[in-house]
Amino acid sequence: MSESTIKVVGTGSIHVVPDVTRLEVSIDRVLKNYDEAYACAKENSSWMVKILEYNHLSGKLAKTIRMDISEHRESIYEEGNYVGSKKEGYNLVQRIKVDLGMDNVLVNNVVRGVGKFIANAQINIGYTQKDPRPTQLKMLERAVTDARDKAEIMAKAAGRELGEVKEIEYGEMEVHIYSQAREIRCADEAKASTVDSLDITPDDLVVSDNVNVVWWLK
Repeated sequence: MSESTIKVVGTGSIHVVPDVTRLEVSIDRVLKNYDEAYACAKENSSWMVKILEYNHLSGKLAKTIRMDISEHRESIYEEGNYVGSKKEGYNLVQRIKVDLGMDNVLVNNVVRGVGKFIANAQINIGYTQKDPRPTQLKMLERAVTDARDKAEIMAKAAGRELGEVKEIEYGEMEVHIYSQAREIRCADEAKASTVDSLDITPDDLVVSDNVNVVWWLK
């Protein structure tokens, strides 16, 4: 009997207990000119640092993950028809990420501080893991085991035996371990935040990864 191969996709899934509360503060504003927009961005970052330090945290926890200033254009219509656009100031788009522990009192203090001192801010609250590496390795192990289990069943059903591994294909991808829990859309909502209103018990996060394994068939 000639040698042949079998290729199987293995999937490894794992339930992850989050240990980080992630706040993403988003500011979208239209300002008169570039200098004013840039100054606003610096002020937002400065306030974020002050809010953290006031709560006995390092200001370095505030990470700017996006900061973009571009022309803001208003559409022009004549008799209901679009005829062009004109510049009306500058758009500031700013995103600041802060990772905190699973402490609702601390999270509430930071949320209220953002609502009080950073204009036009929205806050996304989510959960993740501080160190995702062990989770990724465990998923990969389970994916290879899953591939072997499937291959053994398929080989037996075909009247063959599973041989040695011929090839393993794995394109390592970034696994996003994150679950969004709440969105605070305005300053009034942030300032009205309480420990009870943020008393969220996150579910375990379910993440998975895949690997392709090729075996020789006896």
